[in-house]
Amino acid sequence: MIELAALPERLNKPEVIEKSWVVTLSGNRFSILKPEPDAIRIEDIACALARQARFNGHTRFFYSVGQHSCLGAQVSPTKEVALQMLFHDATETYIGDLVSPVKALLPDFEIIESRIHWAISKKFNLEFPAPKIVKQIDRRLLATEVRDLITKDLKSWGIREDEPFDFPIIPWQPEVTEARFLELARELMK
Repeated sequence: MIELAALPERLNKPEVIEKSWVVTLSGNRFSILKPEPDAIRIEDIACALARQARFNGHTRFFYSVGQHSCLGAQVSPTKEVALQMLFHDATETYIGDLVSPVKALLPDFEIIESRIHWAISKKFNLEFPAPKIVKQIDRRLLATEVRDLITKDLKSWGIREDEPFDFPIIPWQPEVTEARFLELARELMK
């Protein structure tokens, strides 16, 4: 069994935990510091990720985390990996995202994010932590997204020319992304 990282002492106080929650679109109250699998709703995940921009919005066209997750699921070699890809960024539903250089400066954020990832994994019966192939697919998707949405100069991002997938990224509208996310999730969870 995987043991979750403990919350730092200053965060593990009842008065801090009591104030550390968000209310989702479904009206559900979700504890950020003590996440419970039963508090997770797939509809909240689909909605939030469909409306959150990848790359902190620094793309030529709006492109969502939800579409990124759907595309990752679609290129996955197995149903299990596809589910992992669909939910690999689902923590952003509850705590948003930080660009990697900022995350590196905030070790508590990684602990909080990991605990939420655990709850999501438990809710949807996913392996925790995710298998390494998830990072590999994520890396290739990043390369594809950079090529199609940011710059053709892949070397400036430390990306090899052979890393991107062969398909082009064509951004979807948030409503389309939300519907596709839910459809894909229901299909994969059968």
